Amino acid sequence: MQTATRFSVAIHVLLCVEVFRDVQKVTSDFISSSVNTNPVVIRRIMGLLREAGLIEIAPGTGGIKLTRESRDITLLDIYRSTEIGEKGKLFRIHEDTAPGCPVGGNISDLLGGYFDRAQKSMERELSGSTLADLLSDLSSLRKRKASASR
Repeated sequence: MQTATRFSVAIHVLLCVEVFRDVQKVTSDFISSSVNTNPVVIRRIMGLLREAGLIEIAPGTGGIKLTRESRDITLLDIYRSTEIGEKGKLFRIHEDTAPGCPVGGNISDLLGGYFDRAQKSMERELSGSTLADLLSDLSSLRKRKASASR
C-alpha cells in the first residue's frame, strides 16, 4: 500500500504559485508541466486548496494566487486540505476482523493509541514549518546546484 501523493503535489502547486507569480501567469496547465502530470489532476488538487481557503483561482486562464502570505500557511494547513476520506487520519485500521480471535478482536483497541500518538507527532512537526520555509530551502537548494554545476 502506498501513501497518496496529493500532499506533496499540493505543496508543489503552492510553490509554483509563489516562485512564478512575478514571472508568468500560473495556470493548471503550467503547473502540470512542472509536476509532469495531467492538468486534471492539478485542477482537482487546486480545488481542494481553494476549498481550504489557501488559493484563489481566477476564471478562465486568469491564474492562481495565495490567499495569505506564505509564512502564514503551515504544512499542516496544506496536509489537511488534501485529506479525503477519514479527515486527517494518517493511519487507518483495517475493519471486519474476527471478533473471537485474540488478535482480530483487539487489533483496533491495540493500535488506536499508537496511531493517535504518531498522528499528533506528525501534526506538531508539520505545524512548525511553513510554505515560506520551503521557499527559502528551495532557493538555497537551487543556489547550491547552480554553483556545483559551474
